[in-house]
Amino acid sequence: MREFFQGFTLVYGPPGSGKTSLALYGAAQMGERVLYVGFYETADKVRAKAEGLGLDFSKFVVLDFLAVSDVDVLLSSVVEQYLKYSPDVVVLDGINALPQTREAASSIYRIFGVPTIAVGEEQIGGSHFAYVADTLLEVSQVFHRGARYRKIRVVKTRLGPGPGVEFYFTISRRGVRIVRRWSQSFMRPEPAASPSGRRVAFSEEVVSALARAMPGRRRPGLLAGSRVGAFLCEDPVCLKIAAGYLCDYLDGARVGVVSTYGHMAALAEQMGCSVEEVVVPTSELGDDQALWSAVERLGDVQVVSLYGLEEVLHVYGAERVGYVLDFVHSAFPEAALLATFRGVEPTPDLLTMFNTVWRYFPDRAVVVRSALGWPVQVLRVREEGGRFILSA
Repeated sequence: MREFFQGFTLVYGPPGSGKTSLALYGAAQMGERVLYVGFYETADKVRAKAEGLGLDFSKFVVLDFLAVSDVDVLLSSVVEQYLKYSPDVVVLDGINALPQTREAASSIYRIFGVPTIAVGEEQIGGSHFAYVADTLLEVSQVFHRGARYRKIRVVKTRLGPGPGVEFYFTISRRGVRIVRRWSQSFMRPEPAASPSGRRVAFSEEVVSALARAMPGRRRPGLLAGSRVGAFLCEDPVCLKIAAGYLCDYLDGARVGVVSTYGHMAALAEQMGCSVEEVVVPTSELGDDQALWSAVERLGDVQVVSLYGLEEVLHVYGAERVGYVLDFVHSAFPEAALLATFRGVEPTPDLLTMFNTVWRYFPDRAVVVRSALGWPVQVLRVREEGGRFILSA
């Protein structure tokens, strides 16, 4: 989070949006000694908030100026304590309490020779403090279709990400995390996993065509950092194919499985493999806590397979689907992500979330989108000798 908090940073937004949590966590990441100067929060509340983020409160020196009304006394006290403790980072929480003049803003800007994070309410966004700040961050909390989103928007910056850039972020007892939007630039050339082909196999003709189109790729698989969408038909055969793929990846890789409906473990058992499935009911996916819990249970994995995303789409909309994918990929940036939908059309807003998109029917598989240049767009599917064969 250092890129957000270099120089003098002003964080502003409505009450409850996460400003103070963001400032506390960012400051703790940047130094071993943090001077917190509070104009609204008591020391006990600051301690509770810091410890609720999993922070070591011994790193903080907290100054509570709730009872000080004389501005000159307040500023001289802040300077005195700053010189006394020589902090690595300073947090000024409740900067609206200070005089909103050019002179006051310039004085505060010049006082501290270390990174400083000032926190204010919405009205501070157009103030003199906003003018002198090196970085201006607007924090908001939005509720849409029953799901909560916290956002940071970079309004101004001299040192960090460009103006206008928006990031999701999440707050929990594990701290504050930036949920970065995935892009195809995150993909790496090395494979994360390749299926064994024991249950779902490509014909030699298809494998040869793939090798000619993509030198160095001897067989299909998932690249590190990649994201693949699988859109299944309603026929049980399509779910069986998905379970076969899952088992084939499990033959040679560490695969984490998250599902909204809890069917994949039983289906995988029918296909001859054992799966530890993390089930997260759709009703819980409007908040980040369930996502955090699921991510922690997955452990160290090379592939994350998500099932039942059609339910997330129906309840919360495409924005939440993208958020769930970005949340998981932020937790496992090196892993490949395989996201499965059932009975859903791959609409344009969903297609942009993946580098490769497949549609599966009982008799065929269709490559809808491929950043890697799949040489065959439509494959025939047949069941032969206890496994599915995909051929041109």
